[in-house]
This record gives sequence, C-alpha cells and structure tokens, in this order.
Amino acid sequence: MISKFRQQLTRLYLLDARKIVVANVGPIGCIPFMRDTNPSAGNNCVDLPNQLVQYFNKRLKDLISELSSNLEGSLFLYADVYRIVTDIIENYRDYGFDAADSACCFVGGRFGGLIPCGPPSKVCPDRSKYVFWDPYHPSDATNILIARRLLDGDLADIYPINVRQLLNA
Repeated sequence: MISKFRQQLTRLYLLDARKIVVANVGPIGCIPFMRDTNPSAGNNCVDLPNQLVQYFNKRLKDLISELSSNLEGSLFLYADVYRIVTDIIENYRDYGFDAADSACCFVGGRFGGLIPCGPPSKVCPDRSKYVFWDPYHPSDATNILIARRLLDGDLADIYPINVRQLLNA
C-alpha cells in the first residue's frame, strides 16, 4: 500500500502539485462496527486493527518525510488524524460529547455498529453529542474538531506546519 501511495503522491507532484496534506488512518479499532463485531474487547477499542493502523501510519509518516526531501519544491504535511481522534475519544466529555463509543444513527448492536445507517435506523436526538455518526464515520461535530486542529494545530497534530501556515508558505 505504501508503494502505491508513493506512486500516487509522486504523480500528483508530476502534475505540479507542490503543497499536499496527507491524512493518516484513524483508530478504526474504535469505530462502532469494530466494537460490535469484536465483543471480546468489551467497552474498549479493538487492539489488532489499531495496531495494524499504527504500523501503516508509521510507514506513511516516513514516506511523507522521504517525498518532502526528494521532490524539489514540495511541501508534504502529515496530518495525524489517528492522534486527534484518539484524543477526542479519550476526552470526549471535555469536547462536549455524551458518547464516544456508539453511533448516533443506528439499527442494531450494543454500539449501533452492526447495520449501516439507513431508512429503518433510529437517530439520536442530538447528533452533536456523538463522536460517531454511524457504524464507520465520525460525526459532523467530530469532523469540525479534526478540521480545526489540522488548520491551526501544533506539530503533534500536523507536521511540519499546520494548514494555515501552509497557505502562507
């Protein structure tokens, strides 16, 4: 996957893209679908998917550094969505959420993760209070937090500069 990603990012560079933000993969072991399909994890995130994602993300970060060094005039940013979403899940109440493990739009499952959101689904009364919209995706409220941190975040959220700084680079 990393070699294919290298090819695609290099292709963008060859098409004159010079400022590119690359977001890593979020903690998929924490989505409601994974929680419901892996009941042995209890109330926790599922370890194996998150371990695999962290391995991929490490390789991705190395790729971003490599491309920034080797493609003259390029500026690749590494957006650490995994870190941001993990922080939101771990500190969800500090961000104004009521639920960090369950889907707002749900049909079945302990965490609302067994059936995709659709016509028979129930929807929570206030979607801004849920970290996850459906079995797979962050809610709009979560995406706004992610976007703000990528726009103005520090080096722990986005490296080597944030998106606002990229606009002026």
